[in-house]
Amino acid sequence: MPLPSFHELSQVYPGYRHYGGAYGDELIQFIVGDANYPNPNLADTSALRLSVAFNKLGGEHSMGTKPIEISKGKSADSISGFDNLQYIFRTTAFGPYLAQKYKSPELYFTNKFSLKEILEKLHWKRGIIRILTFRSHGNRVDARIALWDCDKPFKSRYFFNLHHKISIEFWELSGSPCTS
Repeated sequence: MPLPSFHELSQVYPGYRHYGGAYGDELIQFIVGDANYPNPNLADTSALRLSVAFNKLGGEHSMGTKPIEISKGKSADSISGFDNLQYIFRTTAFGPYLAQKYKSPELYFTNKFSLKEILEKLHWKRGIIRILTFRSHGNRVDARIALWDCDKPFKSRYFFNLHHKISIEFWELSGSPCTS
């Protein structure tokens, strides 16, 4: 199944209020409410925001009503919203979800490419970007995911300075070419 176009996703992506988007972190309460969310203190809502966009597109792009379970040894990676649709909250699960439903990403390992080289490869492209990082505090893998708009995240913070980057995954989206 083909991914939606950048234009389609960008029209429904809620973004971050401080970066031109529609919502602050209260998006969590707006969509699912405190009672349904596994960790209301979780600072990263990037997966929830992209989930909103896919569900707003609906049809074959909707995440459906069945819990999404990708992470081994954990409960579901999604939560049920007030609309009974699923919203992925684990950013580490969003990449495998996209790969299973749509296609594998372009993959850049930071031990093979410098950040500058990776950004040069992504320049003039639009798509979905996911950055996998290692957090020494808690010894865990973490991730951030957002729409990528030619040379920067779309309506999202610039998160390349977070933690120790392991890899960058990129799903190129059709349509809406970048212009100079």
